[in-house]
Amino acid sequence: MRIIGFVAALAVVVTAVLLVSMTMTARVRRRRHALEASARWAVRHYAIPGRGHTVVGVALTDAEGRVRGEHVVARIPDDAQDWQRDFVAARQEAEERAFHLNIDRPPIES
Repeated sequence: MRIIGFVAALAVVVTAVLLVSMTMTARVRRRRHALEASARWAVRHYAIPGRGHTVVGVALTDAEGRVRGEHVVARIPDDAQDWQRDFVAARQEAEERAFHLNIDRPPIES
């Protein structure tokens, strides 16, 4: 009798653990999917210290601010003759690229 009671209790505990695990996994998947769906392409530029250039590109950023992907449009050397013109041109290209990449993104649901 004790063995049957032990096996029954063990079955209940294992079932409870599996249900909790499945629930947590489903929550994580839903959250990950929501973050991926909310991600949008936006212009991004930054300088890497010691590299001597500015990177201009578009980054796929989710609602929490994490960068999920990036396309580099241009690397502009810090000592470029017409740095301002090159930067503005690269930024314009990045804005166009972000616009076109966002067309394929799912709509943001409220």
